[in-house]
Amino acid sequence: MSTPLWETEFPGRLEHELICLEAAGIRYDIDDAAGRLGVLQLRVTAIGDRVVDLTVTFPDLYPFVRPSVRLTADQLEPMAHHAHPFSGDLCLIGRSTALWHTDDTLAWLLTNQLPKTVQAGQATATSADEVEALTGVEEAQAEPWTDYYSCFDEGSMLLVDSGWTLPTTSTHGTLGLRLSRLDLAGVDAVQDAGLLHGAVFTVSDGRGQVLCSLSGQNPDRFPRPVTGRWARLDASVRGNTPEAFVTELKRAAPQLLDGAWQPAPVEGWELQVFGLTFPEERVHRGTGDGWVFLVRLRPAGGRPRQQAKRGRGQRGLPSAGGRITTHVIRAGYAGQPDMAARVPELTGLHDRHIAVFGVGALGSTVTEHLARAGIGQLTVVDRDHLEPGNLVRHAARLDMAGWNKAFAASQIALSVAPDITVNVIPYAIGAPRTDPQPDHRNEIDAWIELIDKVDLVLDCTAEKGLQQALAWLARRRRKPYLAASATNGGWGGRVTRLSPVSGTACWYCLEYGLHGESIPSLAAAPDGSGVQPVGCADPTFAGSGFDLAEVALHAVRVAVATLQQGRPGGYPDSGHDVHVLALRTSDGTPIPPTWTGLELPVHPLCRGDH
Repeated sequence: MSTPLWETEFPGRLEHELICLEAAGIRYDIDDAAGRLGVLQLRVTAIGDRVVDLTVTFPDLYPFVRPSVRLTADQLEPMAHHAHPFSGDLCLIGRSTALWHTDDTLAWLLTNQLPKTVQAGQATATSADEVEALTGVEEAQAEPWTDYYSCFDEGSMLLVDSGWTLPTTSTHGTLGLRLSRLDLAGVDAVQDAGLLHGAVFTVSDGRGQVLCSLSGQNPDRFPRPVTGRWARLDASVRGNTPEAFVTELKRAAPQLLDGAWQPAPVEGWELQVFGLTFPEERVHRGTGDGWVFLVRLRPAGGRPRQQAKRGRGQRGLPSAGGRITTHVIRAGYAGQPDMAARVPELTGLHDRHIAVFGVGALGSTVTEHLARAGIGQLTVVDRDHLEPGNLVRHAARLDMAGWNKAFAASQIALSVAPDITVNVIPYAIGAPRTDPQPDHRNEIDAWIELIDKVDLVLDCTAEKGLQQALAWLARRRRKPYLAASATNGGWGGRVTRLSPVSGTACWYCLEYGLHGESIPSLAAAPDGSGVQPVGCADPTFAGSGFDLAEVALHAVRVAVATLQQGRPGGYPDSGHDVHVLALRTSDGTPIPPTWTGLELPVHPLCRGDH
């Protein structure tokens, strides 16, 4: 047997493993064929007096990661949990790599963990008491069957809602789908983008009555309507090929296949879409409706012969006339609760509205992450257009160069949160009405109308005159105001919050604090270190996107905390009004990002509106 590379790197480790196996009474044979390829693979035949049939493979990165232990096919049947149904791999410890320590051994896995895994894997716990009895034997997590399939079309997905619960009396019906992408050009070759992307917006029964609908997604983001059919299966499909899914569909609901062809949203093609729903674990030892979809394609007008294609590593568009290809499509859970499930502290933001003034380097990142956080509505205000050079610190893409910045920000927000509403105002704040007309509105009235509609004003203009004006307008309408800004070079930054509550500090209290040095000054690159890129009418500050992002992300943090004040379990607020960021010292020496939170009291000399 050739020595595995890891034994060369860690001399004596292999001998230690084999000694531990012998001491535990574990009998095994070494696979010489695998050994000649530098892989240590064992066939374990007995553990003490118990006869077993296990295949153990040590990974190349051993001992940093655990060895694979596989059951043979005839031993898999009684294992409903903790065993991969297709490969036979056993989950002897949790999936986290942190659960395997470099001083652990295969002998420990087989003598200590294997008995627990077999016990839990064969247990059919259904009652609360039975599930409780497994505490300490298995981790309290679900094992969804769909996680084991490898025949999915890579890069493709149809969105569904985990909140759907179909009546058990409904066994089949129709689907109302909308697609955002159907790219047949990529079917002949592997493409990361996949064949299609879309969403199931309605599930109806056989009589056409809508049983459930998709929340949290905007149909306008999926412009191509398609009709599908669905069927209920008694159990998950026990095969890992497109053919296996078609066979199960024919067994469960053969009538659905008749007449299901429809014109595809691509000229010259026809398609069928089928949804298969079946019970699978959604919570620990608890089941719900799982989903897998089949998409079948053929050239229009053909009487095709069938060919199932497109598993992982396989692609195939009908290259010969009249051939059907079948594609297994993954379901993605994207209902409103699904989109918020990973951050429960952000629940409740869907009905909130924020106005973002200035969506350049700071404001574009702010807009993106407010959308990700689940804000229901944004109004973005900016007159400027995007230059290609802006992209070094703007959240936009190169193909957005030339767009108005507010419109670009709206598309960034919609790309990460399709259900969000974004209003675009491509207007220059504070511009004089040089050619006044009777139908022109006073700008103060226009901004007051907007501010009255929002829950928070977030100012990323980084222009002192505009900050003063917007802070005044927000205070006048009793709305919280946040200002985010960075210094030249991105050496520091500040996020300031002004409360709408009577008796609290105003913008001029902040100015007093800055001039009186109760609020520390920010480090900044020397004057004259800004740049005026070719084609720009004004000089701009220097500063990297990753430094400015520190300010933008903290502004989002403070905005979300402000809107969550008073909500039990909401994102917590630090209680500070002024947040000062240091990224460099006064001489330009970089330091780890350091935020300092300060109170902003009403200044005794201030005569502002408190």
